[in-house]
Amino acid sequence: MEQVQEIIRMLFTRDLKTSPLETAIFLIVVLGFFAFLAVTGVIRRRKEQKRIRNFLNDKWDSLCRIYQLNADEIALLEDISAYLKNPEKKYLLLVNYQAFHDSLHAYSREHTLDKQLLESITAKTKMGKTEALMEELPVQRRKSTRKAVQVTGYVAPIEHSDAHIEARIYDLSRGGCKMENPNKRFFQGDDIKISFKLGEKEYRNIPAEVVRTSSFGKVLHVSFGHV
Repeated sequence: MEQVQEIIRMLFTRDLKTSPLETAIFLIVVLGFFAFLAVTGVIRRRKEQKRIRNFLNDKWDSLCRIYQLNADEIALLEDISAYLKNPEKKYLLLVNYQAFHDSLHAYSREHTLDKQLLESITAKTKMGKTEALMEELPVQRRKSTRKAVQVTGYVAPIEHSDAHIEARIYDLSRGGCKMENPNKRFFQGDDIKISFKLGEKEYRNIPAEVVRTSSFGKVLHVSFGHV
């Protein structure tokens, strides 16, 4: 940033008698510098995206091996994963019941399910009985009015059995919430689960995704569900 400021100062303090050729060369150098910054930024983002894709694929492959899924079962799950908000996070189908159920529900509205294949998957992954999964349940709403609250909640990575890390919740809606990021542990794109009590009603292990962070990583903006 200091280099950019120095270049800008040079640009506005140059002698007005400088020849057109020198001015043109100087402008080319300045534009080249900014082009270099833009290109390196794009390359950095692409490398990070590739790293995340590889991480998610490795996670998926590992879970498929753990549950000993065959080719047909994997193919069905990959088709179902198309109904996730982010299909690249297909590993969620094997670690979170709600993500599996909601994606399956959306898939079944447009496709005929192979119940025998589904039985085999649920038996291996312990994601629930086929009859319960086939029931008509509404998919979570994402858009609604946020309400300011001050309640104590709990959060954890989605792979954990229970949300257990204490965190304050600042606002809440049917679609998501804003909450404290304990020890700046979570980052944009992380999959988490949240528990909290509102009035007399208790909500446990709601699946969610970190949409973004703010206040220098101290606050999480969270979207409920993955479908």
